[in-house]
Amino acid sequence: MSILDRILRRGVSKSGETRATSWDLLATLGLPSLAGGCIAPAAVEGNAAAFNAVTVISEAVAALPLNVYRKDGDGVRDVEASHPVARLFTIAPNDLQTPTELVAMMQANCLIFGAAYAEIERDGNGRPVALWPVHPGQINIERIPGTRRIRYQVSDEVGTRRLLPDEVFTIRDRWDDPFTPRSRLDRCREALGGAVATERFAQSIWRNGARLSGFVKHPEQIGPDAARTLRDSLNALYGGAENAGKIGVLEEGSDWVSVSSTAHDAELSEARRLAVLEVARIFNVPPPLLQELSGANYSNVVELRRQFAAGTVQPWLVRWEEAIMRDLFSDAGRRNHEVEFDTDLLVRADFLTRLQGYRIGRETGLYSANDLRRFEHLNPRSDADADVFLSPMNMQSEQKAAPKED
Repeated sequence: MSILDRILRRGVSKSGETRATSWDLLATLGLPSLAGGCIAPAAVEGNAAAFNAVTVISEAVAALPLNVYRKDGDGVRDVEASHPVARLFTIAPNDLQTPTELVAMMQANCLIFGAAYAEIERDGNGRPVALWPVHPGQINIERIPGTRRIRYQVSDEVGTRRLLPDEVFTIRDRWDDPFTPRSRLDRCREALGGAVATERFAQSIWRNGARLSGFVKHPEQIGPDAARTLRDSLNALYGGAENAGKIGVLEEGSDWVSVSSTAHDAELSEARRLAVLEVARIFNVPPPLLQELSGANYSNVVELRRQFAAGTVQPWLVRWEEAIMRDLFSDAGRRNHEVEFDTDLLVRADFLTRLQGYRIGRETGLYSANDLRRFEHLNPRSDADADVFLSPMNMQSEQKAAPKED
């Protein structure tokens, strides 16, 4: 067993509780990679592709409005905007953040650390009135001996305290068991290490590499002093952006030999492109959304955005919805409420396509005129016909079509 594995194994506290190791090691030193160096969150987010992947997912989730519905039976549900949980995600989760800022922060923490936490502040009736995010590096998961229950030990600017699960709102990535966080940085640290190492290699070339734009070829031996004078005069006359495009003159039979980019440069560019693809696979983001447009065109980018909505964002929305129901609602509240993100902004088609869909929905009796106006964020019409549903004349129910018995 390696030293890292020994560190990451669960330890036993003085009170005999089995305790899952926190991600202090990940947050500070990072995890070692065969590509060299340690893969820490700061190093990974310093990679443009990884930072973009985390940002794209976090901002997509945070931009979607959350609705709290009250279920009245028979499949009927109504938006309950005044519900305490709805107020957390529409008005303010705490005194310092907007709902978008809180969701984006927690989603990014979950992608990087494998989990995100927020302490729940409740009123005298047990209703949630605030969510205070806690950095994953400031929280430790303790398993209570002899049980399958856990509690959290938090050490932050407020102080050190222990919290029970109903006092913490938690979003989790996939773990190996219900007690030990595991992040994508840990699972894919070799692939991420390769992407980070590629960027470090490119930076090293820019910092330490020598690059010539060309040579002046003289037919005779002119000596070091004359060569220095010629080089300095050419740099003064033609070097720099302000001298670009000038016409040069070489004397005494001299020739100019330009130096083109090498095959080594092309291999580095390809390695950086492949590093972006690796990051896209790890975070399940279509490469064009990470600005890797080598094989992109209009038609497949539109389809990849649909794939991003269904394959990347939707699974996270399900996690959020289930976690909100678990941590922020009472047993009674879970029986007659449900929460759902409005994904219209994420999957909305272009205006012409939307109009075509609206026409079909209106003509088949699926929507009223005011329903369609609400979809476009327009005020409802006041006339009575605006809430009427149409029925096609060439269609009727089976009961109406059946002949009457004498």
